[in-house]
Amino acid sequence: MDRHDEPRDNMSSPRSYTDGQWSPPPRFQEHDQVYAAEGSPQTYSPNPNSPPGLSPHLQEYQQHEYQHSQISSQNHEGYQDGYSNSPYSTEKETPYTTYNALGNPTPDFSGPQVVPGQFSEYPHGHRSLSPSSQGGTTLTSPQLRPYGFKEHVDPSDSISRPGTVPPPVPPKDDRKCGMKKRTFFILIGCVLIWLIALGLGLGLGLGLGLKKKSSNETKSDPFCRSKPELCIGGALQSNYFSKQGAFNGTGIALAGESWNTGQRRIFTLYFQHHTGDIRFMQYTTDRKWVGGKKSETVASDAKDGSPISAVATFINSTQYFHIFYVDKNHTIKQVTKTNTSDIWQPGPLTDLKLKAYDNPSVGLQACWKGNYYGDSDFTKFPTASGQQNQQPFEERLGINIWFAIDDSTFQQYAWYNGQNVWVPIQRWQGFNTHAGVGCYSWGEGTTTYAMLSNKQNDIEFWWKDTNTTTSSQDKHPINSWVNSTSGAIRGVYPTTSLGYTTYFYAQMADKSIKGYNITYQAENTTFVEDQTFTITDPAGPVKGLGGTHLTVTAFAEKDADRKTLWDSLYVFYQTAGDDITAFTRPLAGGEWTKGTLAIPNE
Repeated sequence: MDRHDEPRDNMSSPRSYTDGQWSPPPRFQEHDQVYAAEGSPQTYSPNPNSPPGLSPHLQEYQQHEYQHSQISSQNHEGYQDGYSNSPYSTEKETPYTTYNALGNPTPDFSGPQVVPGQFSEYPHGHRSLSPSSQGGTTLTSPQLRPYGFKEHVDPSDSISRPGTVPPPVPPKDDRKCGMKKRTFFILIGCVLIWLIALGLGLGLGLGLGLKKKSSNETKSDPFCRSKPELCIGGALQSNYFSKQGAFNGTGIALAGESWNTGQRRIFTLYFQHHTGDIRFMQYTTDRKWVGGKKSETVASDAKDGSPISAVATFINSTQYFHIFYVDKNHTIKQVTKTNTSDIWQPGPLTDLKLKAYDNPSVGLQACWKGNYYGDSDFTKFPTASGQQNQQPFEERLGINIWFAIDDSTFQQYAWYNGQNVWVPIQRWQGFNTHAGVGCYSWGEGTTTYAMLSNKQNDIEFWWKDTNTTTSSQDKHPINSWVNSTSGAIRGVYPTTSLGYTTYFYAQMADKSIKGYNITYQAENTTFVEDQTFTITDPAGPVKGLGGTHLTVTAFAEKDADRKTLWDSLYVFYQTAGDDITAFTRPLAGGEWTKGTLAIPNE
């Protein structure tokens, strides 16, 4: 059995230096506590290089060694036995290896020499008091060494005996921060690897985030970052782009076909699909929606959120459908289809390669002028008051179009029936070209109306009388555009869309959609505020997206005797971003009914 595993004797019993005739030599004296030997005739002077009161001078130590060298050989066995049965543990002691020692050599297995008078009796059970006991008798370990010996030898101590060599210094336990050196460096390596991985992860994440942010900023128009009130949908932020349904900010146009009784459809709605295509859906006399799929595509090169305008006519037994929009290169485009072909072909306006204002939000509107979309029987169609028309239409049939060319100017072009060219008419300056344009040029008489938003976000009503059979007057000039100041609508949304059929509609500053019953009388054009209305549902006004496009129409189903079976107003605009929401109510008034069109995602 290893000597370190042997049980230690109780050290608490009192012993004098005579028990076993030995005591620890000064080199094993402990640093912790020092007690003066009672009755000792010797006086020790502390060495300045040693702890005070611990070690005798070398000379006295050597004399003491010589005295004990006279111990007889017959006591040697007892001496060994005294060492092995000593109550003082030497587990932590490292004995010197002795060379040329004075006197008899001390075997490696022999006990340390006794220094007479080194121990004395103590009160309190023959044990010294613990420094922390404050005079108590407990608080000390039962293994307390009540002797004053030096457990750890200072190699520089001057009391070392001559001829002795300090024992080899045991190898130091090489530790770092309380851990073995190998464990410490393994831990440091793991931490470094973790930090490198964390740095790479953060760098990659931040890089991708910055790249994504940069990509978003690239898709967001710089104009919209400084003037967001003039933009809508993905032009504001790329995450506003629709992923289903309609395009967020789609243009919406409606072509009524009241003259088309054989096709069993009331009107056709044109819009921009979330894929960017311009498509159409049809509302049948069964009040059902059909179309909107890829097969109903009109064009695939429209700019994001392009305004769309539609004109449908019936001339010389042929049905014509004209669609106008702005392409990705900001060119004004016209595509046309007839009832004799299902192919959309470029119209003559496309050939002119006219450029629109390069901006996310621009106004564009085309209007049929002359008779009621080609029907020469003016008595079939009601006026704004609901009464039948008693005045003939203008004889010159055609289409007017307005489109923005800069931030304050609209350009007007016109096409006349029987011709294959578009001609410029005039420029309209000083207007808000981010808003839409309204028009009314298919009603009774010879007066045409155009509605535009000024820089103060007020709608102005302009009129022109083309009746060349009458003389021009100061208040009523002929063939000249005049502003009817009494009919202005104040406080509209900066990018409001405008529409007119039976009622005039605009988006107000609070984003609600409001209808006006306009009395069109050239210079006396006006409206009655009490006759206005707001599109609502049971919860209140239904606000649209800021700057939503809108389109409107009215329809009355009649029997063979021209008796009205039912009639309705229709208003379409966006409320969510990927939707086209329809609102209907009877012409005479009543509650609005709300419904969202089911737009195919394919």
